Amino acid sequence: MGPTRTALNRRNEPLWGGTRRSAPIYVLLQWLLHQTARTRRTAMARTKRGNGEGSIYQRADGLWAASVSLPPDPLTGKARRRTVTSKSRNVVIGKLRELRAELDRAGDMPTSSPRLSEWLEQWDGRHLATLKPKAASAYRTAIRNYIDPSIGKIRLDRLTPADVHRMHDYITDTRRLSTSTANQAHRTLRKALTDAQRQGIVTRNVATLVSPPPLAVVTRPHLGAQQAASLLYQHRTDPHLALSLSLALLTGMRQGERLGLTWGAIDQDRGIITVSWQLQALTYTHGCEPACGRKRGADCPARRFDYPAGHEIIQVRGGLHLLRPKSRKGWREVPMAPVLAEALKLYRRDHYRPHEHDLVLVRADGAAIPPRQDWQAWKDALAAADLPDLPLHSARHTTATLLHELGVPEQVRMQILGHASATVTQGYTHVAAAEAVAAMGALGRLLDSA
Repeated sequence: MGPTRTALNRRNEPLWGGTRRSAPIYVLLQWLLHQTARTRRTAMARTKRGNGEGSIYQRADGLWAASVSLPPDPLTGKARRRTVTSKSRNVVIGKLRELRAELDRAGDMPTSSPRLSEWLEQWDGRHLATLKPKAASAYRTAIRNYIDPSIGKIRLDRLTPADVHRMHDYITDTRRLSTSTANQAHRTLRKALTDAQRQGIVTRNVATLVSPPPLAVVTRPHLGAQQAASLLYQHRTDPHLALSLSLALLTGMRQGERLGLTWGAIDQDRGIITVSWQLQALTYTHGCEPACGRKRGADCPARRFDYPAGHEIIQVRGGLHLLRPKSRKGWREVPMAPVLAEALKLYRRDHYRPHEHDLVLVRADGAAIPPRQDWQAWKDALAAADLPDLPLHSARHTTATLLHELGVPEQVRMQILGHASATVTQGYTHVAAAEAVAAMGALGRLLDSA
């Protein structure tokens, strides 16, 4: 634009007197032009871009940057933006297109992304704190031993399906562990990323894009019907051990469920046991602030228990606690074999030991039985009966196998054993031609005649 002309008269003199640049009309025009340009810049700066509209600019450090507007923070209402940078303007343009496409697809995106290990640490404090100790321990084992070492340093927004496959390979190839272990790690990662997606930290769950490793159906050790009958016969003169073994073999209850069984849960009229409590040994954690420096939580001067949120919990003694599921959906009813119902009647009449929480199985001093002591009693009982040294959980496998051999439908077996899926039930089932017996009814008759 050329120089501004000053209005002149016919004599070529400024209309308002003075020189051209000092004429009042010239000054006024300059001021008007300046104000117009300033107003235009202000209006452009104040124009609000919609979500997804980006801007490209060069920063003072020479880098090109682009950003897109995001929906306001749902908690604070503050404006949010996502920015990308590069030395090349063309690269920034490409990144901006990707941002816009992702925003159009997901509707929102995080402004920053933590590393996977950082998110898992947060997830531990929020989600795992609501689970029972054993369930939480399984998740933490998968995180500590398999997820963190393999892909924990990757940022959440950069996780890809290839990274999930890399975690599988780390477990099965590098660590030479089973596909079942890899499956557990996969389910842990999938759950953690599902919660991250729900909170808007990631826009997709890459674990759902990869098939989990297959679960190996492992043949689990168990007792045959004759072996189970022999075990009970061997210890028939010890009423307390005999009842504990009968409950283990004739109900399929887990150790914690059996040790947490109360007399009030036994309905002799209906022939039903309601499984609603578990006795578990919780471990102490540090409660000190600042850190006391001791390694074990039990040695901390301010030691405490990390109770799972949402559960009914009763401290029985020391670390022994009764835990009840969050809802009645976690309860189940187990039918009693007639021989077991009769054994419970006789035991209550002749050998009843009072307990403040009405526990059925207690020690001679009336205290609850610690899981470790119960495990040792099982080992000693097998050795005394000259039977194979099997894990305590094999009593539950024995129950599942006998139910299968009896022809009990799978859905009924699931209800009795408290399994969540048919796949899990299959892992507890065994068919042995040499030990074709008629499940609980037949085993009950064997026990009655032993």
